[in-house]
Amino acid sequence: MEIDIQAMAKRDRYLLMTNMIVPRPIAWVTSMAADGTLNAAPFSFFNVMSATPPVLGISVGDWKDTVRNITETREYVVHIVPEEMAEAMNITAIEFPPGESELPHAGLTTFPSRKIRVPGIAQSPIHIECRYRDMIKLAADGEENYWVMGDVVHVHIDDAVWENGRIRYDLLKPLGRLGGSWYTRIGEETLLQMKRIRYADWKEGKVPDRASEKA
Repeated sequence: MEIDIQAMAKRDRYLLMTNMIVPRPIAWVTSMAADGTLNAAPFSFFNVMSATPPVLGISVGDWKDTVRNITETREYVVHIVPEEMAEAMNITAIEFPPGESELPHAGLTTFPSRKIRVPGIAQSPIHIECRYRDMIKLAADGEENYWVMGDVVHVHIDDAVWENGRIRYDLLKPLGRLGGSWYTRIGEETLLQMKRIRYADWKEGKVPDRASEKA
């Protein structure tokens, strides 16, 4: 199959992109308007931009509450979505009217942040406090997307998913986004550990066997 992606209709192009690039991590973002209204929304165009400095990036389609709030208050919290919060996350994806908080509708409560004003979602085990760094506007064919980058200033991880200095993925059970209405989840039965091979070991034929035990 050969596809001229530039010639596709916008909807078909979106479906192709979101079906190819999988699985995608989900940023469950809380942001605050200038009047104090709290917004929550999930975004799967999301990833780590840099570890040093620690920077996260999310892409938001159109000038939504999340982008407006972040540019106004310059602070927000990114959460990881555990499997048991899937339905609540999906409710926060509803396009409620501007200025109406999604959290009460989803049955979510807040958790105070350490270094910023915007609170986190208490039901998420990982809170990543961010301050606005930069934004790139991506526009074509009447569509606008905003790639928002933020400096990570503090991280909160629930002790229940933390062991020996590492996150237990089998306990966190984070959701991942696929295409259409499909999601994937990480659990003990899906984990795969595969150690990186050093060049010196490769030259000497010392290639470790693939291991399936937990990291």
